[in-house]
Amino acid sequence: MKSIKWNRDLSVGNAAIDEEHKKLISYLNDLYVACHAGQGPSVLRQTLCSLQRYTHEHFSHEEDAMHNMGYPGLADHRAQHGELMDKLDALIEEFDAGADHELSNKTLLFLADWLIQHIEAEDKKIGVFIGASN
Repeated sequence: MKSIKWNRDLSVGNAAIDEEHKKLISYLNDLYVACHAGQGPSVLRQTLCSLQRYTHEHFSHEEDAMHNMGYPGLADHRAQHGELMDKLDALIEEFDAGADHELSNKTLLFLADWLIQHIEAEDKKIGVFIGASN
């Protein structure tokens, strides 16, 4: 896996959401650097906890924005967010049981895939909805 580079294809058309997505990507890139420097396990828990806190904050902002604009897919979107938060909880528990490089790499791949797919498949729908509403 390579580090994730922000590009226009990841933009959802909402500056606040895009900025938060950039921050999430920076957390993943920090984990990527640590994994490739052989420091994955030593920084994994700290990065996961930071990512968990920021993800919760981001999801709250995103869901509030969707609620305020009357976004029809809010319930499904919220459920997807909940599933990721559950997965982050499980990853932190798995780390606490014994972190290794395999767990670091598995976590990095999972989170990068989830975030990119979620932005491209789900969050972009928010941008389309905003555009159609204007």
